[in-house]
Amino acid sequence: MMTKRFNTLAAAGLLLASGLFGHAEPAHAGNVYAAQLGCFVDTYAFDYTQIGSCGAVWTPGSASNPTTAYFEVVGLPAGSYTYVWTNLETGGSVGCSGPTCTVSIATETRGDGYAALSVRITDLSTGAQNTVSADAEYLDGYN
Repeated sequence: MMTKRFNTLAAAGLLLASGLFGHAEPAHAGNVYAAQLGCFVDTYAFDYTQIGSCGAVWTPGSASNPTTAYFEVVGLPAGSYTYVWTNLETGGSVGCSGPTCTVSIATETRGDGYAALSVRITDLSTGAQNTVSADAEYLDGYN
């Protein structure tokens, strides 16, 4: 009885091992079209990334003015990508090179209260490209 049970377990183990070490599917490149650009304006609150558009209101003690607007590419699967960032207000480059970028932002009473960026993402394994954008607004809630 023990031999039959051992043979059954051994056969099950071989079947499992053949599935684990058999022919693997080829790796697939990431889908750059699933990418989105999120952002948040840094305040003293618990800030979280919002897709496409974000904002905050400044009042005394709620944040620095100016502060930082954080932009982050989200939704990309693991892979190798390049990122080319553009300031949509000026048309110039931003100086960021990875999946995140930060820019200074001041309220409309101390600046223009607005930051807008886009990023062109290129999948290095396929050459596929996608450009996504987001904008941040920082309003003065005191004046």
